[in-house]
Amino acid sequence: MIKLIGFDLDNTLWPVKPAIIHAEQCLSDFLQSLHQDVRYPHPDTMAYRKALIEADPSLAFRLTAFRRALLINVLSDVPGLQNQAETLANQAMSLFLDARSQVQPYQSADRVLTTLSARFSLCALTNGNADLSKIALGRHFAFTRSAEDVGAPKPEPALFLEALKIAKCQPSEMIYVGDDPALDVEAARSLGIFTVWFQSPDAKKPEVEPDYHATIHELDELPTAIERIEQC
Repeated sequence: MIKLIGFDLDNTLWPVKPAIIHAEQCLSDFLQSLHQDVRYPHPDTMAYRKALIEADPSLAFRLTAFRRALLINVLSDVPGLQNQAETLANQAMSLFLDARSQVQPYQSADRVLTTLSARFSLCALTNGNADLSKIALGRHFAFTRSAEDVGAPKPEPALFLEALKIAKCQPSEMIYVGDDPALDVEAARSLGIFTVWFQSPDAKKPEVEPDYHATIHELDELPTAIERIEQC
């Protein structure tokens, strides 16, 4: 019996690109307002990134911590802002994360989640840093966990195992829905979790299709796909 439905977020419940573009613009506007010498995007961003990740490899998936560290470096280069760099970086990150969570869900997302949450416990498992508590869809979810929360990104098993532990269910009692063939579908299936591959209009098309239990092209198709899995 299925007890838990897990969801990826970006490009599964909403298109991520518009949200990131908006958040980057808000961040740039804020930084430019601080001082005329602030350069963002910074020309040395790639060098900063390499140095930061070499010093702390976990920053490769701790997206919020990485961006905060990057901003501290950028602001420390500006005369007169060095002593305020950490405080200003925290302010900038707060603004960025608010804007990052101003997403536009796919048209049927709320309706489908309303239907499913009446029958199942729902959870969100993401490598990203959107804040479900700031998004209307968040009310449908029993819990959410990110790669930063568990110390490892998908396709590592930590996020899935954490969800199973919280929900107190077995892999065969969970279905996971996501757009990424490797990070979502194959990672979950390798643990014995049922999978639904959402061929999102905003996701890259894979060269090779993943091994899935069901596939959908619109979220409206999800309840029927879940019913088919339950009948297996």
